Amino acid sequence: MHSMIITPNPSDPEVQILKNEFKKKDYDVEFFIPSTVKVLVSFKSKFKDQFEKLEPRAALVRGFGAAATQKIFFRLDVLRAIEEYDVKLINSRESLEIASDKFLTSIFLEKHHIPTPKTVICEDPNSALEAFEELGGDCVFKPLFGSKGIGITRLNDKAFAENVIYSLSRLNEVFYLQEFIEHYNRDIRILVLGDKVVAGMYRIGDNWKTNIYAGAKAKPLEISDELKNLAIKAAQITKTEIAGVDIIESSKGFQVLEVNSIPGFTALQEVTSINLPEEIVSYFLKSAKSQFSKL
Repeated sequence: MHSMIITPNPSDPEVQILKNEFKKKDYDVEFFIPSTVKVLVSFKSKFKDQFEKLEPRAALVRGFGAAATQKIFFRLDVLRAIEEYDVKLINSRESLEIASDKFLTSIFLEKHHIPTPKTVICEDPNSALEAFEELGGDCVFKPLFGSKGIGITRLNDKAFAENVIYSLSRLNEVFYLQEFIEHYNRDIRILVLGDKVVAGMYRIGDNWKTNIYAGAKAKPLEISDELKNLAIKAAQITKTEIAGVDIIESSKGFQVLEVNSIPGFTALQEVTSINLPEEIVSYFLKSAKSQFSKL
């Protein structure tokens, strides 16, 4: 049997772990690398032929690896083209579009009444400075697209905020500004598969940045029903079947920061006895087979 992992980097350790889990279930895995794809339109093309031998007819998406705007749209288009050939993507192109874009995620969370920090998004630097004041003179700038905490900057001084905002405006950046919430250098990551919470952890840092990539440490978390329900709802409204939901504890209760559609599992695996790669691959196969059994 054959399956496929869509990834910008087949040598990534987590991708290799997932490949081994597929092998344990007697699946040969083919890698689809977005940066190397050549799509021929109105030719006798092999593009669609790459998916003919998949069983079930589905692919596990572990990133599309684009930074430049045109490449982001092109690679999302490639995913949509794959779906046009009746290949189920987990997560779907729509999920990646929503969850990979912090602006869209914030809109979906707010629309569905999921608590989330006050946020302002704009292009004009003067409007961004007004937003800095509206957010209490203490906020966090985040790139619209990005992960691992890269490019995130806290603005809690007006002169510094002016310098950062006007510098970024010369780079044609969009300003995504979110109120800073005191969280005592920790937040929560919950792994959701479909309608089930699989595991969770605290991420504890030496400063306000709590990304594992930035040096935060994983600590065990006892997941309450409130956390489970919040994480599942956040994943479902962003249409993300395999989701890493980031939640912060505030004086007003839990608030969702973002939903990750390509969640890492290495750090989380350190604080749980559950075999996370096996859970992910099993969920992928079950979900894919379930869809095509209905056809």
